[in-house]
Amino acid sequence: MFGPYTLLERAHAFIWERPLNELPWWQRSLFLAARIGWAVIRDLLGGALSLRAMSLVYTTLLSIVPALAIAFAVFRAFGFDSWIEDLLADFLSPLGDQGVEITQQMLEFVQRVNVNVLGTVGFAFLLYTVISLINKVEAAFNSIWRVASNRSFARQFTEIVSMSVLGPLLVLTVFGIMAGAVSNSFVGSLTEYAAVRYILEQSSRLLPYAVLIAAFGFMYIMIPNTRVKASAAVVGATVAGIAWGAAGWTFATFVVKSAQYVAIYSAFASLVFFMIWLYAAWLILLGGCAIAFYYQNRDYLSPYAGVSLLTLRQLDRMAVQALLLVHDAFDRGQTPWTEETLARRLHVPMESMGEIGTALCEAGLLTFTTGTPSRFVPGRPADKTKLADVFDAVRAKRYQRSIADSTLAHEPRVEAFFEKLDERKSEIVDAITIASLMAADKNEPEKVISATAAS
Repeated sequence: MFGPYTLLERAHAFIWERPLNELPWWQRSLFLAARIGWAVIRDLLGGALSLRAMSLVYTTLLSIVPALAIAFAVFRAFGFDSWIEDLLADFLSPLGDQGVEITQQMLEFVQRVNVNVLGTVGFAFLLYTVISLINKVEAAFNSIWRVASNRSFARQFTEIVSMSVLGPLLVLTVFGIMAGAVSNSFVGSLTEYAAVRYILEQSSRLLPYAVLIAAFGFMYIMIPNTRVKASAAVVGATVAGIAWGAAGWTFATFVVKSAQYVAIYSAFASLVFFMIWLYAAWLILLGGCAIAFYYQNRDYLSPYAGVSLLTLRQLDRMAVQALLLVHDAFDRGQTPWTEETLARRLHVPMESMGEIGTALCEAGLLTFTTGTPSRFVPGRPADKTKLADVFDAVRAKRYQRSIADSTLAHEPRVEAFFEKLDERKSEIVDAITIASLMAADKNEPEKVISATAAS
């Protein structure tokens, strides 16, 4: 009666069945947080985020030494190379003594990196590993945000340089200003009071977490190839920062201090601990990104994994309506539609809108504009876009892995019926274009079919 499945079903019904618009704002916030948490945990258990995190662990192991070598080379020019060393030590601090050992070994590896000894091929391989890590991070974020394409390499390079150089310089500048403020004689005199001294001490303890949350929020805004609202990035970064601190404490307390792991893995203990911590770190980063996504795109929140698929008739209707809206906006010089605005206008789930948009773009009926967010514009003139082409595009996308028709059994009487059905359908569909729908009277829409069929 009170088994785990019963409790899980009750929790599921309690979280998802209440309409949010009927609740007070504070209850609405709690239920929204519970639904986002449910969706993120479901994604984690589903395996998609876990597989992304494991892939990033492998790529990180290959690219961490060349990435650190490049970072040291850049920051040494500004005199901040010690900052990278401190950052690496802080990142590996949950590993305890193993973290100190790994930090020293990595620094030794970085110091041994010599471009003259590596040669062109070796340096190209090291550079490739760094670029591969950058591409995989962006691909993981774009996958969470349901973005189909990554940025161009030139845009990736400029944004990575800005994040790698300007971001740390900004942090160091803030630290310098704060240190100067604390050393100021007026502020120093205030520290004589116990209350002020207590506030400064507690603030200094919270400062690393604030910097970590700011760094996470910066990545959540910059890396996905879509427009991320600051509020969504802050929510995701805050949860990820808190989870990072909790995971670091848990890891240091229950894993690293256990002598059983050292006894089992012996000399490989450092590598095992390092890989586990890398996996936890990437999982936290991706989980925070998922929270930011669901906070901003609440239409994706669903009580069940995935969404209910549209029927083929519904896909046909929504694809034609989407094309009609895009052509109308283009013809009138209005702001082009985005995938999100089209989904909201057509009252369809974002996943279904993504399927429709991809099908129409692959068929050349729509195309994307450059910029963020991407917007739809016509791929063909309205008078050259037949409804038959729309239906063919939808079916090609939906049944791209279907069985070949030639391999199926054929009954002559059934084949004759469907051939006649296709002929009747083509009499109407082949003659109608998006232009004829645009020219039709909204008050008498049926006339477009009769007029076209008569011609």
